[in-house]
Amino acid sequence: MAARSAHAVAQVAIVVCIMVCRCAAGAEPVHDEQDRSLNWYVQMGAYVHWISSDDFEGAPLFAGVEIHLKDGWSGGFSIFNNSFGQFTQYAYAGKSFRPWDTHPEVRVAVTAGIVHGYRDEYYDTLPIRWGGSWGIGVVPAIGIHKKRMGYDVALLGVSGLLFLVGFHL
Repeated sequence: MAARSAHAVAQVAIVVCIMVCRCAAGAEPVHDEQDRSLNWYVQMGAYVHWISSDDFEGAPLFAGVEIHLKDGWSGGFSIFNNSFGQFTQYAYAGKSFRPWDTHPEVRVAVTAGIVHGYRDEYYDTLPIRWGGSWGIGVVPAIGIHKKRMGYDVALLGVSGLLFLVGFHL
């Protein structure tokens, strides 16, 4: 019962954050993000879809911050509950591409970095790992970014999809 309550609270918090981001998106940015050499971006997980429901344990919590450079490179840090309910961190670098000139709002990205938090019997779910809870992660994503808002879908290995909502500061 407590797990259902925590899940309901997480869902309400996510809906509220999405509403706040949508309202903030209407505000004009101080500078056009294309003209700035770097740009901060905050994001949160709106929903996780696991391929197998047996993989999921606990509320799908995710929050992250990234710094985007004008040339498409980025760096970031995310915290989340992994599919086994363990608190996990991901520090990464990435590259974004805009593959279609006719649709400049579409972004394809890939990040790679250090993951910490997969422990005990779930440690071996990381293909490259060391030290009991450390490993390498690679996360491809596709999304739409308009004005200050971003909506992405990230592929979580072969386990699931993470739906993200973000805001350029």
